[in-house]
Amino acid sequence: MSAWVARLDALDQRWSRALRVDGHRWGKLIATVAAHFGDGPFWLVLWLVGLIYFAPPIRWQILGWVIASILAAVVTYTIKFTLKRPRPREIDGFYSKGYDRHAFPSGHATRMGTLPVFGVWIFPQWALLFWFISLICIWARVALGVHYLGDVIVGWLIGATISILVILAMSTGLL
Repeated sequence: MSAWVARLDALDQRWSRALRVDGHRWGKLIATVAAHFGDGPFWLVLWLVGLIYFAPPIRWQILGWVIASILAAVVTYTIKFTLKRPRPREIDGFYSKGYDRHAFPSGHATRMGTLPVFGVWIFPQWALLFWFISLICIWARVALGVHYLGDVIVGWLIGATISILVILAMSTGLL
């Protein structure tokens, strides 16, 4: 590991420790709930309900959101399985130990990066709620110690960037 990567890693670990809620009962309770806002099955159900309930063009926008989320997941998991950065600690119930043992980048944060981009594009009246859910979820993943701060920042940026690219492709007729 190069010197600048080692310094960046040490900074990431220090900032991540500062965000932990280990000894705070209410902080841990809030983080435990919020950490699951990014769960894949939860979003799959929401997207399916949206695809059934809404008519075009909202239906097609939601489908674009699903496509962006899949593309972002492919990027995230390719990086995850290539770098294999270990999680700060093992905790049951916050990720699948069978296929998701690695921390960087965060898959939950990747999904949360799509939320304020696609959510606000489709439902602008809910912008504050989408931003709140997105940010509290990624904070919670660090606060509970299942991710480092760098894991959630990079995951969030992957989700947001791919969402912007998919929206641009949809807006110009490429998708």
